[in-house]
Amino acid sequence: MKPDAVHILLITGPAGVGKSTVCWEIGKQLASAQISHAIIETDELDRVYPRPKAEELELLRPGTTDISTINLAAIWSTYRAMGHSRLVMSGVMMHLAFDLRWILAAIPDAEISVVRLQASQPILTERLSRREVGSGAEEQLQRTLNQARRMAEEDKQGLLQITTDGKAPAELADAILRTAGWYA
Repeated sequence: MKPDAVHILLITGPAGVGKSTVCWEIGKQLASAQISHAIIETDELDRVYPRPKAEELELLRPGTTDISTINLAAIWSTYRAMGHSRLVMSGVMMHLAFDLRWILAAIPDAEISVVRLQASQPILTERLSRREVGSGAEEQLQRTLNQARRMAEEDKQGLLQITTDGKAPAELADAILRTAGWYA
């Protein structure tokens, strides 16, 4: 890890795999070790209605086509001004190459370590049955299973892949932080 760079730990995986839970635990462990950091869930970067039009985004930040880039750059500029150099981000990231581009457009000096969480179909189904209620539950389950299948077929080069089945969040967070070299 370069000392002056921004270090991003990007936690990805299908919905229900445990990204948020693992990120909360990573935050807890980093705080216990007194390691400065920030955490951002990417879902919150574009949760707006109506969606901004391309010409509106162009006025805000020329060359930008995604509100997530603008919002991440704005949030990160505050954290960076406060002296932070480590950022934990979570999101499904179905199109990893595209997602890495918009993240780097927002934080050009970032070094990104990608962690892909995975879980078995029975575990994903069980977790979603606890989390998703109402009329969209079955649709979300199918979307999650499709996400998991697609991610399983992707090129895994450069990714740290971790299966969450049967592992506690603290165990997962510790393994991720040690592998990423964030305890140094």
